[in-house]
Amino acid sequence: MALTQRTLAISAGFCVRRLRCAQLQARHRPLVAGETSALLPVIAAPPKPTVHDPPRVMRPGEHVDIATVIRNWWAFPTVGFNSILELPVHKFEALGADDPPPVGTVVVPNSIFGLPIRKEAVWQVYWWHRKMLAGYQDDMQLMKWEWPGANRKVRCQKRSGKGRMGRRKAPGKFDGAHGHALRPRQWANRKCNKRIIWLALRTMLSVKFTQDSIKVVDSFNLQSHKTKHLVKDLRRLVGRKCRSAMLVHEGHLDINDNCRWASAHIPSICRENVEGVSVYNLLKYHQLVITEQALTKLIREIQTYPRKRKWGSRCATPDGKLAPVPEKVPGWNKVWVERKERLYNAEFRAREYWQESLKWKWSPELRGPLKVPKHDALAGFRVKDFLLEPEKPIWDKLESLYVDDEPLEEEPEQEEFDDLVDSMESNLARGSAAAAGKFIEDKKEVQAKSLAALSGEHVAAASRRFRRGRGR
Repeated sequence: MALTQRTLAISAGFCVRRLRCAQLQARHRPLVAGETSALLPVIAAPPKPTVHDPPRVMRPGEHVDIATVIRNWWAFPTVGFNSILELPVHKFEALGADDPPPVGTVVVPNSIFGLPIRKEAVWQVYWWHRKMLAGYQDDMQLMKWEWPGANRKVRCQKRSGKGRMGRRKAPGKFDGAHGHALRPRQWANRKCNKRIIWLALRTMLSVKFTQDSIKVVDSFNLQSHKTKHLVKDLRRLVGRKCRSAMLVHEGHLDINDNCRWASAHIPSICRENVEGVSVYNLLKYHQLVITEQALTKLIREIQTYPRKRKWGSRCATPDGKLAPVPEKVPGWNKVWVERKERLYNAEFRAREYWQESLKWKWSPELRGPLKVPKHDALAGFRVKDFLLEPEKPIWDKLESLYVDDEPLEEEPEQEEFDDLVDSMESNLARGSAAAAGKFIEDKKEVQAKSLAALSGEHVAAASRRFRRGRGR
């Protein structure tokens, strides 16, 4: 139907162009004697749709100027702006009349059924569905280096009159390996953003509305389980040229077992819940037949999906509205007002203003107040640790490390101390006398005796002392 309307629009454009050419020819053609200048009627072209169009009712299959939509496909809805989208509600099972009238209409939101056709989002989500349905591939084929067999040359080429022949397991041979062997692969590793999936689903519903491929029925509660009766009702709704359809129901209230049994034998019909509506199914099946309850649930699920995903502003209020402006606290500027009134009522107001102006200066910072105090009271302030107790010297700090754990039990007496001093003095005198015997004090003795005699006497004296010590 959409293609037929496009063809009619193009034909109408050609007719308008021919009429315009005929008008120009008739206007510039010279008049013949006895002929009057009768201009052809002018057909006004329909205005192009804009954002400021008045509201109007649009039904499935209706669209605005198709040239404007194609030119701005990424931002211009096919139903135009400010449109009221209505879907007629049909009676699914008609026993008496061949084509009963609609039982009512349903107004659907433009944010779901009136969006621009974003084909790049549909393409991305479609291939994401295909990859997820493919899942894991467990096919395993051997590479050419894994194929069993030797790599030797089969036969010699010389003097054989035949062509070259290499190894038998080459990919081109009958029993050879695979050139591109299948290996286990995880196809479901393609990622897709949830926002893109949400946008693509709404885009596909808008496409179904534009193509007149969505039908709303009251319910799927049939009186007969026969397949022929279900096919008759579907042909009445979707037409004779429809190849496939998807039946969407809400749960168990808008469908019965008769419809389940009757639709189970038709391969071109898919029966799904609201949760089963996806971009892949909307592209796969031509017509979408949905019950009124399922349509209500589908719209609610799509509209509340951002809230479930917590896509809203993190700083928003609980009700989602702007935060109210806080009221002023009474008396918040009381001190400032009193000070200004005192300065205003002062006798020497100019002098006080001048003295007050000396206390402030313009701030060089881009942020903060415009004026700051001229003399900062804390300009030279430095933070210092004020201790209640003076710091101890370092030897007092390390006193605990060098404490004598075993002090003397009692001080020595005076007699013991005197004996100790006498023994030390006698040892010192004995040491000085021994040292005096080792040295040569007279210089003449050195000149009169030889070095050997001098050394011999000292060595002999030392040996005598040694023997005397051992004899003891």
